[in-house]
Amino acid sequence: MISVSNTEKGNLLRLAESVSVDLLEEKKSLHDILLTCRQISKTLRVSDENYWIELELNGYLVRYKTRDQLYDNLPNYRKTDWMFYDLYGNMISLPSDITDLFGKSTVYHSVLDLENSNQIIIGNQFFEKFNKFIADHGMDYVSKTVRIHEARVSKNEINQVLTGLKLRIQEFLDVVISILEFD
Repeated sequence: MISVSNTEKGNLLRLAESVSVDLLEEKKSLHDILLTCRQISKTLRVSDENYWIELELNGYLVRYKTRDQLYDNLPNYRKTDWMFYDLYGNMISLPSDITDLFGKSTVYHSVLDLENSNQIIIGNQFFEKFNKFIADHGMDYVSKTVRIHEARVSKNEINQVLTGLKLRIQEFLDVVISILEFD
């Protein structure tokens, strides 16, 4: 951490403690809390170490363009279950081994989008590999013709992502408070 004046340190400590209380009491949106965390991180000149704040604010597609890149780099709290649908809106059930290979949800949206969504719809661009694989390796005619058109992430799954993000924010604030108190 780059040195800051005692006055600035005290101000940052009060701000971090206040934001921690807001997070606990759910007084502010996670988006607003992250904006404050970004301000704290920049003031302490550790924003490069906390690039995750920018990704949470702007969404992970800003940095990761493919499903594999997203999946490899997303925090665990952003990996959820989802339901698959065909072009006609019919739900598709997948065998567990296929779901293990292709059924990992990547919730890449900004925190603001997540806080304002009841469900998320993932477009078919993320299912090209699956659709090709199943066409080539399906066990019968029906399975070879299945095509995923979209996936949906439910409100319950979105809430799990937001809960994970709250824990990550609290960890960040705990570290900042600890550094400012004992530095």
